[in-house]
Amino acid sequence: MTPRLHDRLAAGISLLLLLALAGATFYLATIALQRAGPFIERPLGHEPDYFVEGVVFTRINQRGQPVFRISADRMLHYADDETTAYTKPVAISLDPTKPQLTLRAEEGTSSPDGNETHLHGNVVMQRAATASEAAMVATTDRLVLYADTEIAVTDRPVRIVQGPSVLTGVGMEFNNAARSLRVDSQVRITWQPPPQSR
Repeated sequence: MTPRLHDRLAAGISLLLLLALAGATFYLATIALQRAGPFIERPLGHEPDYFVEGVVFTRINQRGQPVFRISADRMLHYADDETTAYTKPVAISLDPTKPQLTLRAEEGTSSPDGNETHLHGNVVMQRAATASEAAMVATTDRLVLYADTEIAVTDRPVRIVQGPSVLTGVGMEFNNAARSLRVDSQVRITWQPPPQSR
């Protein structure tokens, strides 16, 4: 047998073996698909798709201006509803034309667009003092912050301390931009007038 004929015979046998392997693979894949049945897409469960430890980020409004700096010990993102959960969140307002607002809580959850944040567990909201007003501290167990408008709302019992004055009640809407506060019901107040300047 000549070397040339030997090479042709080896190439032919190799080609036949490859064709047989391809055919067997196709046959086995077809059988596997028939036994598996139709493909059914499983819905996403409410489990985090990623997390970040020691996160700090800045929330901006639709005009591209920074409105809040948010930090947390841990952040979890959920793909099924695009919400974000926080452990020990702290939110600080960044608008220099308004009194600084700081919110702290044990836990928090933000909406997919990040504008609405639900805080719960030992919620503390502090508005910084101004030239004409003492600092204000409000405590409650649940609160919703709307970042774009700097409005904080709760339907739970709330205690508000400003200087020596104390106000308690149920339900509150605080608007940092308008510098207004509304308490809805069961209002009790201990008011001390500010000291008179001489």
